[in-house]
Amino acid sequence: MKKLLILLLASGSAMAHELTPTYPKLTQSFIPGVLSTHVVLWNARQDVSYYKVDVYDKDMQPVSFIATGGDLKKVDYLGRSHIEIFIREEDQHKATFICTQSKLNKGSAQRSLVASKVCSKLK
Repeated sequence: MKKLLILLLASGSAMAHELTPTYPKLTQSFIPGVLSTHVVLWNARQDVSYYKVDVYDKDMQPVSFIATGGDLKKVDYLGRSHIEIFIREEDQHKATFICTQSKLNKGSAQRSLVASKVCSKLK
């Protein structure tokens, strides 16, 4: 099994997508009682165009949030998406990770074997 995994990684590109900054910081937004942060999603996968944005606590349980433009982002190959995340002040101590996960096309003729998930940890 270990040899198969090494072979798969060596035979193809290991690039997925990026979420920057690595450690975003929550700041007061223009809405009272709501904090916000800004992240940038970069797509390095030709086979993926959609990414789901989520916010999790330290146990990877979902935390309520709102993202500009919704939580499903269309990002073309080598494109970037600037995302503003809004979290209630009462949830600021629960929110630990902002994650993006690639969404694979169900009916695609060239189906990818790997869905990628990238997380940034809130300061």
